Amino acid sequence: MTQQIILSGTGKDEHGSSLCSSLVRTRPRVVGIAAAFVSIEGVRNILEYLRRCGSHECRLIAGTDHAITHPAALYLARDSGWTIRLGRSFHGIFHPKLLVAGQKFTRNGSIYHPCCVYVGSSNLTRGGLSTNIECGLLAEAEGCPTSGAEAFGELWTSADQATDDALRHYAARFADSARRRSALELVDLGISDSHFVETSPSGLQSVSLPTSPALADEFAVSAWTGLQSFTGGYRFQIEFPKNAGKVISRLIRTSVQPDGSVEVYCPDDGSTQTMKYRFYDNNGMFRLNVPNDWPGVAWARSHHDGIAIVEPGPHGGAQLRLRLLRPGGDVADIVGRSVALGTWGKTTTRYYGWF
Repeated sequence: MTQQIILSGTGKDEHGSSLCSSLVRTRPRVVGIAAAFVSIEGVRNILEYLRRCGSHECRLIAGTDHAITHPAALYLARDSGWTIRLGRSFHGIFHPKLLVAGQKFTRNGSIYHPCCVYVGSSNLTRGGLSTNIECGLLAEAEGCPTSGAEAFGELWTSADQATDDALRHYAARFADSARRRSALELVDLGISDSHFVETSPSGLQSVSLPTSPALADEFAVSAWTGLQSFTGGYRFQIEFPKNAGKVISRLIRTSVQPDGSVEVYCPDDGSTQTMKYRFYDNNGMFRLNVPNDWPGVAWARSHHDGIAIVEPGPHGGAQLRLRLLRPGGDVADIVGRSVALGTWGKTTTRYYGWF
């Protein structure tokens, strides 16, 4: 094969398998990738392709427009030895999908003696490499246009350095955007690495735990936990597993009292009450002690269902906002968002998440 239009997602080969086969045949020493959207599974797939073909070096130019690229994917690529830059557009958005493989990178960022070139519709995501209908030109050996290598070099020199500050600022922007998107939007936009998102806590029994979240919990400001299990008689003691509990701890770091007291706002009736929030070494969980007259406690006690979600309190008021939700639309959106972002976990008694 010298040049071929490859079509995937129509029952034929996946785009990723065609690309991997080409890289194995041509065995390049370096690979350059420019992609508008990048996800964790996309990076993991390319890492496996590079391992199979024996490539030694990879450069990635990732787009961050519309906050769709996973911050965690960029950190994974960097930690795997890739050199990362952030794509920049002066008038529109950064939208190329280009892979060029060859012998070495030149001083101007181009690639010397290209042996494999792909240009088409596929992003560096699970959908782009496996499930979407994608179409592109794949060329090898003498069929490789040198203009592909030159195009990568031009994109590389015009891209921004992916400094620690730049990656952190983008991660914060991604987290803010993700919180305002529904679970369905996260799937439809390709932000989720899955085309199916479970929205019920009980339904998570059949879903595999995420191997890595799309964003780190340090950028989260909301945490939820299932109410299938709790403790306490006079107080309704809600337990948050460590990952979710740390999110709440960051929200109240400068406001919690020595005895664990913190002000909590109830949006259902507009009241504010003082509760205690502490970490317990005996079971490795954080516990929020909620008065029995808090809206939703009586129903949760009798049904052992629903979720508790903690968010920042109103500006200038209580540090936390607490809602106890019955199964339904709000719960489905909250759980679905965590599943889409890979920001959830489970213990033997409950499911939990953050975003």
